[in-house]
Amino acid sequence: MVGWVHALRAELRSTDYFNIFSCYFNSISKSMSQINEDLIRRVFDEMVTFRPALSRHTLSDEEDEEEVDYRILGNQIIKNYPWPIGVELRRLFSAGMRELNRMRLDQIFKTIERTMQFLSFVMLSQLWHDLLQKRVKLPGQLSGEMVSRLQVLTMGNFTWLIRIIGKFYQEEGLEWFMPEMGDQMNNKLFGALDFWVPERNEIGHYQINLTQEEIEKRCVEYEEKLTFILLKMAFFAKYRLVSVREIQVQKPKYREARFQHVVDLLNSSDSDFAAKEIEEEEFTESHSVLLMKSLKSIEGYLNLSPLIIDTHSEVLDTKEKFGIKKDIFMYTKFRDDHLMYIGTEVTEKCDLRALSNYRQLVNEFKELLEAIKR
Repeated sequence: MVGWVHALRAELRSTDYFNIFSCYFNSISKSMSQINEDLIRRVFDEMVTFRPALSRHTLSDEEDEEEVDYRILGNQIIKNYPWPIGVELRRLFSAGMRELNRMRLDQIFKTIERTMQFLSFVMLSQLWHDLLQKRVKLPGQLSGEMVSRLQVLTMGNFTWLIRIIGKFYQEEGLEWFMPEMGDQMNNKLFGALDFWVPERNEIGHYQINLTQEEIEKRCVEYEEKLTFILLKMAFFAKYRLVSVREIQVQKPKYREARFQHVVDLLNSSDSDFAAKEIEEEEFTESHSVLLMKSLKSIEGYLNLSPLIIDTHSEVLDTKEKFGIKKDIFMYTKFRDDHLMYIGTEVTEKCDLRALSNYRQLVNEFKELLEAIKR
């Protein structure tokens, strides 16, 4: 804001009021647009190291850096993070969030919380898979605490899961589905995540009142910490989040059956996700959300359901289903045999018990808890 103050003083000496107000508003607009630029440029550049094809969205070295269109780079960041993270970044990059106010501070908190939630679900899904494959076995005390914490998830529980599972895999020398996690899941990241828990509890839940000056300082400080966490997770640009909408069996005469998967790509800045068909001799799980290494084959994937589910393919064919919203939902708590979720775009609470596959989701979650207990 210092630049426009100096310019305003200079214009006041000339008493040219048109130039005064022109300078003022142009400077304010520029200052507001620059709020996200550092985050966008740093995160985008890190994404390019994992997905070089993204570099086509930047200018050549000979061109003026000031001509970089940060809206394009920001949109690519949104598209190349899994949608539960991308949708929060879309909100953070929106025009209504370009002032250092309480609304922006809350959105920074929301973005980091959703990022932690998604990362913990990826780690938990891999742990579940490896437990079933008998590649790992949790100590009794650790498994008991994990089951307890999974009943109701909080910021503290997200952080705990990331740290505990991360250290466990590190100490046991286990391989991750995404090999990059071996380098990124370290004490530096764990320390950055730990910072958010007390801050979120006090500020995020309005337990303390902040002055405008304190809000502005925290917006700057916390955005830097958010940038660090996003940089550590930039490798997600290599992978694709999809929802398995349908699996059809194709069985020609005297030939082996093939399975046609219709999947929706959940890495998009648009609400209508792009559909893609993948035909394989093998098949994956129906109506699941998968993290995939490639859209060319289903050989390498991690199933994130029932922790993350997609309701877009649900047909609202009964009155009981009218309360279901079509969205990507993330698990929050399990109580009285009831799985509860929070939407990514939908902000109001939704009761999903009328879903056609709801009992299957409950059974799968119980199977997750049982796998951890063994």
